[in-house]
Amino acid sequence: MKRRGLRRGAIVCAIAVVTVFPLAVPAANAAVHVRQSLRATGVEPNAAGMALLKIRGRGSSRSGALRVVGRRLKPNAKFGIKVGGVQIGTLTTNGAGSGTARFSSQPTGTTQFLGVDPSGDLIEVSDDQGEDVMETDMPDDTQAGDVQCCVPDDDGSECEETSPADCTASGGTNMGTGSCFPNPCPTTPPTPDIQCCVPDDDNGPECEETSAADCTDSGGVNMGSGSCNPNPCAPTPPPGIVTCCISQGDQGEQQGQPTTEPPECEQLTATDCTDEGGTASSAVSCAPNPCVASPCGAFLD
Repeated sequence: MKRRGLRRGAIVCAIAVVTVFPLAVPAANAAVHVRQSLRATGVEPNAAGMALLKIRGRGSSRSGALRVVGRRLKPNAKFGIKVGGVQIGTLTTNGAGSGTARFSSQPTGTTQFLGVDPSGDLIEVSDDQGEDVMETDMPDDTQAGDVQCCVPDDDGSECEETSPADCTASGGTNMGTGSCFPNPCPTTPPTPDIQCCVPDDDNGPECEETSAADCTDSGGVNMGSGSCNPNPCAPTPPPGIVTCCISQGDQGEQQGQPTTEPPECEQLTATDCTDEGGTASSAVSCAPNPCVASPCGAFLD
């Protein structure tokens, strides 16, 4: 799912020029180098930054690295980094309000996992209240008309970015538009399922445990191996906000017996939760509803 739409904001002159490499339309599976300025949205008017993307290699061996740099942000604070509406990691600033978040498809040390090609997507930097302070639209590096083509080989199938006609001629499977990073093709033996965050405008990203290929096919973001419990797609509530279970009380009768609706889940301040007669839950999100799964045991004192 691709997001569009620009917001005007202050941009520091030193990084105001947007430079994209290569300038020519890249050949199939060519290396991609993008250097893109981040625009301040007005939440922090002096904020400035940059996103640097590198994708290298050919076919299924393509690897990616992303670096998000922030300047003049709130000091000693943590910011979320989102691609296409899904948070993939965080950026922490120092006492001067500067910070760098590093992502890689093969992370080591403090580098965070990169399981999605940001090309053609919106990158956002959000504060601890969930407000976007900087953003940028990444250019789409795919050649117009090309598709992800899975060509059979000894390891399952090799991914090539090529035309639909060439894909058919090579006996490949057309996986639709997109890049070969991450690899959308099945492998032999099959790789373990991953956490896939599928964008949903109504309820936020939903987590599915599926193959990397199916995740790419559904337009999701690969969050790496692991389980959907706890949900890696659920954003962390802002400070002071709790997940509140509010009893709905008796909602009528059925065959002479009262029926009670399950508690409703809302994210409120602790004071508002108390005023509503609710009880705070240890869950970080209302999806799935923690008040239904454990209406009593999941609550905090």
